[in-house]
Amino acid sequence: MKAALFLLAALAGGLSGAASAASDEPPSVNVNSLKNPEMHAYRSVWAGLDAFEAHHALAPSAPLKFRILRPDGSPVSTADGLALRLAGDNDSVPVPIGADGLLTIARDQAAYDADATLILNQKAGLFHAWPEIRTPGLPPNVRRLGDLRLECRVMVAIAKERMSFVAKAALNTLMLGSDWGGRKNMNLAFPVPNGLENARISHDGRTLELTVHDNDYMAPVGDRGWPDDALIALRFAQPGR
Repeated sequence: MKAALFLLAALAGGLSGAASAASDEPPSVNVNSLKNPEMHAYRSVWAGLDAFEAHHALAPSAPLKFRILRPDGSPVSTADGLALRLAGDNDSVPVPIGADGLLTIARDQAAYDADATLILNQKAGLFHAWPEIRTPGLPPNVRRLGDLRLECRVMVAIAKERMSFVAKAALNTLMLGSDWGGRKNMNLAFPVPNGLENARISHDGRTLELTVHDNDYMAPVGDRGWPDDALIALRFAQPGR
């Protein structure tokens, strides 16, 4: 089951969202000469927006954003020079990316109808994006389980839109059904920067240590014994350790 979840995460990992961000709009970048750029269909992102709206009760006060990351989960910076454009049949529109790699996605019916493509000015595989849903008021190192469950729903919807019928059928078999995001007792790996030492979920006096790796932790998104308001505290290695 864990292998299936990592496969699912990999399939969703390359998405890039059409967006506005809290930063100045970047200049238009011509990537026509770049071989094998990162490209994804806008309609896959649209499927994620649909899932967010359908399951928003999991995190009713949280917005949907996407964060561009390196493959190891580490954050990007302005030094990476990332630029994104939404290209249709007749238009190519720059899409702003925040200095912290965050995008706030907007619906664009014209782009959907034109089956537009999101193109990042980097070669395929160098960066990926992950839905980021955070209930306001929590510290940066604390995640709410309902937020993660909604991230899972968004990621699954995008992955399904991008996958072939054969691949979806194979994963349906592994997951014993088509509701991957709601599967009972499912654990899902969530990316974080390198140096994660500990992750602990808690609610109403109950606590549980979660499985961690250097740059991800396994959250019990399918375990209904933990309510949506359960909190996961992440502890990172101190610099120099």
